[in-house]
Amino acid sequence: MASRTVHSSAIPRTGAVNRQMRRIRRALTPGGLAIRFSSLTLLALWSIIAMAPLLILIGVALRSRLDLLRAPLALPTNPLWSNFSEAWSDADLGAAFMNSCIVTICSLLGLVVLGSLAAYPLARRTGRWANATFLYFVAGIIVPFQLIIIPLYREVKTFGLLNTYTGVILVSIAGSLPLVVFLFTGFIRAIPRELEEAAVIDGAGQLRVFWQIIFPLMRPITSTVIITSLLVVWNDFFLPLLFLQSEEKRTLPLAIYSFVGQYNNDWPLIFASVIMASLPLILVFLFLQRYFIRGLASGAIRG
Repeated sequence: MASRTVHSSAIPRTGAVNRQMRRIRRALTPGGLAIRFSSLTLLALWSIIAMAPLLILIGVALRSRLDLLRAPLALPTNPLWSNFSEAWSDADLGAAFMNSCIVTICSLLGLVVLGSLAAYPLARRTGRWANATFLYFVAGIIVPFQLIIIPLYREVKTFGLLNTYTGVILVSIAGSLPLVVFLFTGFIRAIPRELEEAAVIDGAGQLRVFWQIIFPLMRPITSTVIITSLLVVWNDFFLPLLFLQSEEKRTLPLAIYSFVGQYNNDWPLIFASVIMASLPLILVFLFLQRYFIRGLASGAIRG
C-alpha cells in the first residue's frame, strides 16, 4: 500500500517536471528567444515612455524660470531644491493639505460605509424594487454632473452649507456613490450566501452578519473603492472652487492654482507643488495595490 501511494504521488510530480522541461526547451529555441527578446524590448520602450512625463515633471520642478525659458526640456544643471520650500510657503500648502485631508478622509468614510450598506440589500434581494433601485444607482454613473450643478448650488446655499466642509463632503459623496454601489454590489453577489445563513441560524442579526462576516471579506473591493475615490476627491478642482469660497478653506488644487497668473505662470513652483500633492496618493496606492486589481476583477467583472 505504501509503495502504491508513493508511486501514485510521484506520477503527477514527474509529469509537472516534464511539462516544465518542455516549456524551457521551447523557450530556448530560436523562435522562443526571438519572442522573449521582442517582449523585453517592447517592455523597455514602454517603460521609457511611461517614465518620460515623470522625469519632465521632476526636471521642471528643479529649475529656475529663466533656465526653463531657455531650454524647456533640458535637464537641470543646478537643481533648485528651494523651489519645494518656496512653493510650500507661498501657496500655504500646509493649510491646504489639511483641508484636503479633511474633505478626502470624510468623503472616503462616507462612501465606504454608505456604499457598502446600500449595496448589501441590493445584492441579496432579487425583487423588482431591488433591481429598479440598482438601475437607479447605475444611472447616476451615466448622467453628467454638469447638468445638476445649478440646482445643486441652490440646494447647498439654501441649507446653509456654502463655504463649509460639510457641503463639499456631501456633494463629493453623492457624486461618487453610484460607482461605489455598483462595485460593491458586484462583489457581494460573488460571496456565497451559506456564510450568512450559518450566522443567522446562530442568532446573528442582519447588521451583525454584514459587519462581522461580509464586510471583512470585501477588503479587495474596498481597497479599489478607496483608491478610485481618493483620486477623484483629492484632485477635484471644481467642487472646492464652487463651494469653498474662503481662502483659508481652499484645498490643494486651488492652492496650486494660485501660481497661475493672467500673463505669466510660475511653472517650477507649480510642478513642485504637484509633486508634493501627489506623494500621499502614491503612498496609498503602494499600500493597497495588491488588492486593487483583485477588487476590480471580482467586483466589476462579476457584477
